Amino acid sequence: MSENNIITKKDLNRVFRRAFGMQFSWNYERMQALGYCWTILPTLKKLYKDDPEGLKHAVNRNLEFFNTHPYMALPIFGVSLAMEEKMVQGGEVDGHAISSIKVAMMGPLAGIGDSFFWFTLFPVCAGIGVSLSQGGSILGPLAFLVLFNIFNLGTRYFGLIYGYKFGGSFIEKISGGSVMQRLSEGTTLVGLMVLGVMTASMVSVPLDFVVGEGEQALTLQGIFDGIMPNLIPLLLTLGVYKVIKKGMSTTAVLFIVIGLAILGAMIGLW
Repeated sequence: MSENNIITKKDLNRVFRRAFGMQFSWNYERMQALGYCWTILPTLKKLYKDDPEGLKHAVNRNLEFFNTHPYMALPIFGVSLAMEEKMVQGGEVDGHAISSIKVAMMGPLAGIGDSFFWFTLFPVCAGIGVSLSQGGSILGPLAFLVLFNIFNLGTRYFGLIYGYKFGGSFIEKISGGSVMQRLSEGTTLVGLMVLGVMTASMVSVPLDFVVGEGEQALTLQGIFDGIMPNLIPLLLTLGVYKVIKKGMSTTAVLFIVIGLAILGAMIGLW
């Protein structure tokens, strides 16, 4: 940490410790957002100690939707804190850029975390532990815990430290001109692309209702797919987004969608 930094090594160590509780609070509307904000809240209070209004905006910004692999969240903490610090110091960073960077990072890091920790490292460490446990040796579970957590804790800690260092140096390099604006626009575009892919692949509205008879019979699904593939999932997603923006709670939207699904199934619509 340089002398110009407001955030110290002690602050980052505190973020590292608090990050273990990031998933203590989790909901379907904003996923890990509350835990994310709670993790960095003491650091935000330090950054904005002379700016109550700035702290309010920072808290609201860090309560936005967030979801990634918990072990891979620390690099995002580091980068976003570096950007918050630069904004406090008058750098060419704004709140929209901070939010966009978080959105752009959380998807790829979630994929890396899932594939590495759950599908590669966990089976390997478990296999070593099981082989050592044969015959009743206590070394099996101990070896599993030690090996797995070397990578777990190392990824968390060094991800936070280097995320913060990378975030600071990266911002210094791109400051000036319209680079930050283009970066913000680019990350926003990536986020929208991810949302489009998720809508097409994860939202399913199979309209099996048949229109016509005999060889001329067509399902509603086929008709709408002929106009535009996955048109109904897109319209449903946009409709949900619109009613939530108008103030309806996500819980109410969830029950409405469940009710429509049951009703549609009963009348043979899907």
